[in-house]
Amino acid sequence: MGRYDFEVFGTAISPRSDDHDPLKLVTRNADLAEGNGLDGLLIFYNHTTFDPWITAGTILHTSRSLTPIVALQPYATPPFTAAKTIHSLVRLHGRRVDVNLITGAAREELDQVGEPLDHDGRYERAIEYAGILRSLLSADQPLTHEGRYYRYRNLRAHARLAPDLTPRVFVAGSSPSSRRAAAAVGDVAITHPEPVERFSSTFLDGPGPRPGIGIRVGIVARETGDEAWSAARARYPSDRRAELQVAMKRRSESDWSRRLARLAGPDGVHDQVYWTGAYRSGKGSTPLLVGTHREVADYLERYLALGVGTVILGGALDEEELRNISRVMADLRDR
Repeated sequence: MGRYDFEVFGTAISPRSDDHDPLKLVTRNADLAEGNGLDGLLIFYNHTTFDPWITAGTILHTSRSLTPIVALQPYATPPFTAAKTIHSLVRLHGRRVDVNLITGAAREELDQVGEPLDHDGRYERAIEYAGILRSLLSADQPLTHEGRYYRYRNLRAHARLAPDLTPRVFVAGSSPSSRRAAAAVGDVAITHPEPVERFSSTFLDGPGPRPGIGIRVGIVARETGDEAWSAARARYPSDRRAELQVAMKRRSESDWSRRLARLAGPDGVHDQVYWTGAYRSGKGSTPLLVGTHREVADYLERYLALGVGTVILGGALDEEELRNISRVMADLRDR
């Protein structure tokens, strides 16, 4: 075993209503992830894509070892329903299903459902939500709960799971509210990281116990640096319209979006490896690590040395990209 103990997840393809043969898309995505040694797939939630729980069931059915991390949105799925769904998937497939507790960053979707809570209020609700979910999954005794957002009287979900099959709770975000939620109910706090030195002094600062740390990044690695940067810039070209959108995002409600917008300068390159090109082009939300296999592995190692234990890869990855990423991860695991 190498010096670092870490896990690597991909991002699941989330089919849309007009996609041709969506089952083939999801199955192929799972096959590539498993075939290239990923531990699981993160599944998004928004109003335009398939239900993430149905997608998770398909991934479990068509793979042998992948663990889905399912986006769990409190306004869309009551905790009782989430507990029953998780319990059913786990018992049917005999594998753990993790959850990514989200609060919603798309203002138009929040408006569509009449969401009354502001940014901080949504994280307060998420804390109460996660507490109820854990209670329903850990015991079969009736649950009575009188909270600010949820009330139950003698509720029995019949959803108890063995400890080793109980989901881990990932909490996404970098704002003070998200970090409080992660500290209160999370097993892993997930963020889009800043360049490693800044990440160390911002996201990792503060006293007290912390959950595990995860980062979501894209990777473009090749035999030479020129090949990697050529591939990255071809995939994420920028234009004037995209640059104006980045400028507007500096006033976003989302803390991570404001942080990345501030990093997206004239070329968006930091430390010769970290690049905001996907964000600057409007074609992605994660920072990219670009360079030779060794350069990317060296930069990732600096995050791991700070305590990062989960890496979630951004973007839809084809077979070539996954082969190159596998080389980076093998390098890290051999150190």
